[in-house]
Order: sequence, then C-alpha cells, then structure tokens
Amino acid sequence: MESRHPAGDGRERVTAVDTHVHIWDPRLLDYPWLRGADALDAPFLPADFPSVRTERVVFVQADCAPAQALDEASWVAGLAPEWPQLAGIVAGADLRSPELEQHLDSLSEIGLVVGVRHLLQGEPVERLSEPALRRGLGALAARGFTFDACIQHPQLGALIELLDRIPQLQVVLDHLGKPPVEEGMAGDAGRRWSDGIRRLAEREGTFVKLSGLPAETADRAAYEAHAADFLAVALDAFGPERAMLGSDWPVSARVGVGESPLAWTERVRVATSVDAREWDLIAGETGSRFYRLSETP
Repeated sequence: MESRHPAGDGRERVTAVDTHVHIWDPRLLDYPWLRGADALDAPFLPADFPSVRTERVVFVQADCAPAQALDEASWVAGLAPEWPQLAGIVAGADLRSPELEQHLDSLSEIGLVVGVRHLLQGEPVERLSEPALRRGLGALAARGFTFDACIQHPQLGALIELLDRIPQLQVVLDHLGKPPVEEGMAGDAGRRWSDGIRRLAEREGTFVKLSGLPAETADRAAYEAHAADFLAVALDAFGPERAMLGSDWPVSARVGVGESPLAWTERVRVATSVDAREWDLIAGETGSRFYRLSETP
C-alpha cells in the first residue's frame, strides 16, 4: 500500500488498519466491568467511532459476561453491513473451559472471527502456568486462531514462560503489556518491562500492539514525559514487521489522560520516527498479515 503519511510531510494521516477497536451496547449484552465506569457505561457503536481517517478496523472483544461471548461475536459480525470498515473480530473465549472446543467450533462459523482473547490482566501470575490454559492456547494454535495477550507488566515473565510451551501459536501483546507509564523507563519496573519486552520479542510469531497507553495513567505530565520511550523500546524490540497500530477506542479516548484515535496515531508516528515504508507496515500491513485480513469474507 502506498504511504498516505510519510514522516514529516504534513499531509492527512490515514490508518490503513486500526487493530484494536471496541464497541458495546449494555442494553443488549451484560458488561459487568462497566458498572461504576461513568465515562464508558453507555453504548459505543460503529456510528460513534471517529473513523474518518481509518480504512479498516479489527474489533476486539469487550469483556462481556463470559456466557455471552458467542452472542457478542455474532452481534458484531451482524453489524458488518452498516460497518464497512469491519475487517476482523477477536472474540472472547474461556481457554480453561472444558467446553472450549465446542466454543471454537461455533466461533469458526462466524466468518469474520480471526482470533481469540482470554483476558489475563486481572489474574494472579501463578495462574498463567496452569495446564488448562496451555491446553487452551494449544487448541487455538491447532485451529489457526491468533491470540491477543492482554496482561499487566508484572505478568510479562509468566507470559513468556507460558508461550515458550506453545511455539506454534501466533500471539500479539496488547497495549505494550501495559507498562508502568507513570514511573517511566528509569525505575525498576520500567527496566523489568524493557527486559521482558526484549525477551518476548525473541519469540518467533509474537507481535506487539502500539496501543492503550493513554488509559494507563491520568498523570498528563508523566504521560508526556514517558509514553514515547515505551513506544520506542517496543518498536526497537519487535521492528515494524511485528508492530501494529491500535487506538483502543473508546477506552483510551475516555480513560486516563484520554487521547483520540487520530491524536494517538500522530503520537505513535512521531515517537517511532519511522520512514514511509516502515509506517505502512505499522499502520496497516503488519496487522493485516497477522490477522490474515485478506482471507476474511
């Protein structure tokens, strides 16, 4: 794809693929985590997405009640006629469930489903070593589904050990592993995050989403001081061939410092200082390749 935004040219920035967009409607499905989240506890639908500069999007499961995961994926797929940008769905699944295979069978019948996310971010570190989770990830790999790994930075080491046991699985790390934005790179947590990111990047078949940092702190000064450092380290570790852009809309637009998809795109472009070809990879081609978007109906 010809670059729409070579670094420094001042023309309109276009995101070819936004690899991390949520929508939800609490009137249709149950999202327990929204209760008490005043900035997000309302319907966020395709018509609300500020998408004028985005060509295609990947919907990522929005953590509805686990029993409704199939309903969520089916609902989103059914919106495709009115949401022409929708190119893929990362559906929810309980990877430890004894009924996982049946669940994956059902997901396979939903044409736009390209991957699965089982949220790990709220789990104790020791749970990432459970055999049931490894078996579930193995089932994803056997079916050719990708896995979105959404963790907190203290879980990075456990995630690396887990993924080492399933080398064939294609994985993308959401939100740079939610690094310690307020502390920055110079602190102990920042150094551990950096070491973990570089170790994870050694694993073939692992990618990273340049996404989610605005939601990780409400401290604007810390965000402005440190966000670019985390982006630069992640890109240096993975390279543009394994890094993809995601807005994390509407969460990152409404939580923490809050940043629109367009503002986030520009922040990533400036922080990474890539040339036109590398930006084409980050802003579209890497995500398309990882999620096999050209293969989806």
